[in-house]
Amino acid sequence: MRQIFVSFHHHDEYEVSVFCRRYAQFFDEIRTLGISEEGDEYADKINSGDTDYVMRKIREDYLAGTTCTVVLIGKCTWARRYIDWEIAATLRNNKDNPRSGLIAVQLPSAAENGWTTLPPRLAKNVIRQDGTDVGYARFYTPPPSDGTLATWVDAAIERRDSMEPVAGSTSDLRVNSSPCE
Repeated sequence: MRQIFVSFHHHDEYEVSVFCRRYAQFFDEIRTLGISEEGDEYADKINSGDTDYVMRKIREDYLAGTTCTVVLIGKCTWARRYIDWEIAATLRNNKDNPRSGLIAVQLPSAAENGWTTLPPRLAKNVIRQDGTDVGYARFYTPPPSDGTLATWVDAAIERRDSMEPVAGSTSDLRVNSSPCE
């Protein structure tokens, strides 16, 4: 059973909706959380300065039951603190809510414009040695065929069950979003 959570920057919302419609047939559920610059969805619902509590609530309320988080990479994805929080919550392993697999997929507009900057927490877990991916997470260009995304998610789920994320992957949450021009 594949249930994915899609993390994205609100500027990419149209492209994300196209992505979700295109790949819906391959997943039991595609879950997203729309967040705009004007609305602070997490702060409104999770009113706490305790990062452990915040991570637990994101994991329990938004990511529970998902098997993989897919971070869609656009021009400004790296800049959003909420994306950092979602990645950290994805990597957190709780007794009742085990961690999820993690992949990043470049949106077509990002591929066309050469935007490849990953959120730092994600980049820390995308590790290449001698041209081979060996980290907990992977970064992919846009899928070449419709079934490819499901294959990538399945591989991420296998890594989740056999690997650990890089030490420190769930601490030191990003406090503010960065400007992206």
